[in-house]
Amino acid sequence: MRLIINTFIGFWFLTAAAQEVVVEDRYDEVFGLKPAFYLGLRSDLNMEDAALGMEAGLMNKARNINLFTTFDARPFRKKTLEYRGNNVFYQYPEERYYLGLGAEYLQRFESARLGAFAQLNGVYTWGVYGGTERKPPNGWMAIPRFGLFKKVGDSAFLKLGYSYFDTRTNKLEKHRFFLSFGGLITRNG
Repeated sequence: MRLIINTFIGFWFLTAAAQEVVVEDRYDEVFGLKPAFYLGLRSDLNMEDAALGMEAGLMNKARNINLFTTFDARPFRKKTLEYRGNNVFYQYPEERYYLGLGAEYLQRFESARLGAFAQLNGVYTWGVYGGTERKPPNGWMAIPRFGLFKKVGDSAFLKLGYSYFDTRTNKLEKHRFFLSFGGLITRNG
């Protein structure tokens, strides 16, 4: 009798588990897409200098505004000359870092895969001269960028454009190419 009761109770639990109702997430049907987290790798470069970094932020529901934070660094020590007067120059290997906040607007063309972007990034820059206690100029700067993007898949973006990148170091070209690849790291929808 015990075996029959235990078997009956066991099948009763299995039957109850089989009757579980799964409700799908219908948020997107009512409210549209959810805001999504964005993560990207990027570089600003020209023939004299480069900066590599990453950006992480939040993209709105319409997928056209991105608010982000950035960290960039020069991937090598750049030799810089500093004038000391009377035709005397010192050459220092300079390391440079950038930390900032930014905003980006994306406008899609008729084709949903191509578009243009405009970005403004406010950063604080600092650095060190290798082998010395001296430091290069540091402070706040604004870096405007604009260019074209291509949507890759459902949630990734490849961006190519122009950036005005003032490193606060004399004699370096301020006009650079901007290249970025990033995407949404949360479910798209």
